[in-house]
Amino acid sequence: MSSAVMSQLDSKLVDNLVRLISHDGDFTSAFYFDPSKEKCTLEETLSTVIGTLPAIIWRSEVPVILNRFVGDDLLVLACLSEMRWKDLLSSVSKSLRFRRQARIMIELKADIEESLINEVLRFCLSQDMINVNAIFPNFTKTKTIYGFEAYPEFKMTTHFFSGDTKITTLYPDKMMNLHGGRIRTMPDYSEPNTLLYVDKEGHRHILGYLWDMMEAYAQKCNATLKVVNKYADGRTLNYVEILDVAQAGVVDVSASIQPMSMTEVDIHQFSYPADLASWCTMLPVQRDLNVSEILTRVAPNTTFSFIVTLWIIYQILKGRWRFHQRLKKIGWLFLVVLVSANYLSRLLTFLAAPPALPPLHSLQDLIDSPVRILSIRNEYKIMEFTQRTRYSAAFRLIDKATILISTRNSLNTSFGYTTTSTKWKLFEEHQKRSSRPLFHYSKDICFFEMVLFGLSIPENSPHRDPLKDFIMQLWQSGLFNFWVSKGFSYMVKAGRIDIKDLRLRHRAHALTIADLRHVLLIYCIGMLISFVLFTFELIVSWVKSWLGF
Repeated sequence: MSSAVMSQLDSKLVDNLVRLISHDGDFTSAFYFDPSKEKCTLEETLSTVIGTLPAIIWRSEVPVILNRFVGDDLLVLACLSEMRWKDLLSSVSKSLRFRRQARIMIELKADIEESLINEVLRFCLSQDMINVNAIFPNFTKTKTIYGFEAYPEFKMTTHFFSGDTKITTLYPDKMMNLHGGRIRTMPDYSEPNTLLYVDKEGHRHILGYLWDMMEAYAQKCNATLKVVNKYADGRTLNYVEILDVAQAGVVDVSASIQPMSMTEVDIHQFSYPADLASWCTMLPVQRDLNVSEILTRVAPNTTFSFIVTLWIIYQILKGRWRFHQRLKKIGWLFLVVLVSANYLSRLLTFLAAPPALPPLHSLQDLIDSPVRILSIRNEYKIMEFTQRTRYSAAFRLIDKATILISTRNSLNTSFGYTTTSTKWKLFEEHQKRSSRPLFHYSKDICFFEMVLFGLSIPENSPHRDPLKDFIMQLWQSGLFNFWVSKGFSYMVKAGRIDIKDLRLRHRAHALTIADLRHVLLIYCIGMLISFVLFTFELIVSWVKSWLGF
């Protein structure tokens, strides 16, 4: 075959390779890595691809942090020598921190050796770089491209790349189908997000809206969930533990939803926001007024002020109304009937359904009341410094989260509690079974508002983009809110909550002396004032009589 024909075939081969790479994504930038002095053939072969893109040509082994100035749609061309490929590939991996899902084409400057390329591709997978293809310098002769399947386990693939190849893509979306591969996860057992349930036969199950979410994600990816039993089953994991196991690569996606902006953590440690909630307080509904307090509040100050005002007007105009005595009597009788009817109606209403004390609206109100917010020390440290120092008396701190959770789940009205607006839906549903609510969600006492919550994942997790699409679909379909609403039924099924009327119904009883103590006190004060005035009038009369006036 003549050299002209060979050149034409090579040109067609390269054109098809360029076309396939260009077809696989709308690249916004390119990164060419070649620290060797010798020019790599990959630079010439794919120059037409990177020629139209903003490109970074890096000829140093020192990593460059690309995430600061390039986006996700990145094409990486890496030229590696046979002797130092691992060190150079490690430098590429560090440069691609938070950008490991970039599409990478490697040229390995070595003789064709499948065991070597197998080792290179395995190393790429260990660094979470799953969109990798590799060629040798004599690609135009071998016409072979090496890649790998990441799931369910590593498997190197070879594609013979002829001029009329039928290959449609070099970078398929490997996260669309994990082929039954495992997604390692770890529930935090923070109720009602995830909770451990033991059925009558002794089998353990995990319930909760986050577990529903994880199962749906695994089903969407054609994968299976594997619970990593690094910690004791059922123990609630804290914020730091969840982040640590994710960043250590122990899990792929944690079954734990954590705040993304309440502490100084890297946002890359989380998935796309799965929830938006406020962190406020649930406070006990103020107690009902007792009978003694009701009797003193039946006639409000406005009623007394109205009567006094009418009496003053009457006294001022009394001399002008001499010819209207009957009208005055009718007017006073009407006023007496009106005031009496108002008093009786309010009294009967208050006795039948006693009103409660006004709700607490600030931390200062909490300090002035007997109610304290029960919180664990780790949560307390997250709060704003000013709130912690100025209103520390409003809190009662404990060390064990289990005590807080059990006390809060039992709706113990001795304390108030911090909770998110999402978790409040559980307690709100719980209280619907009571005659009257025990708690209310106070938006006046909030520590963080509109906080983003995400799933904890490794910073370079290949699940980041699939999770983003999945979470957005959940919100668009309403499935997330539906699963959250099932939290109460899960808690009942697991025996964490009993369905019963938690609030004692108001029962009417006969009046006692204790109920009348305020009325009797006011009566005694009035009688004392009358006695003092009467005595004063007698003294004045005696003095006048003694002085002869």
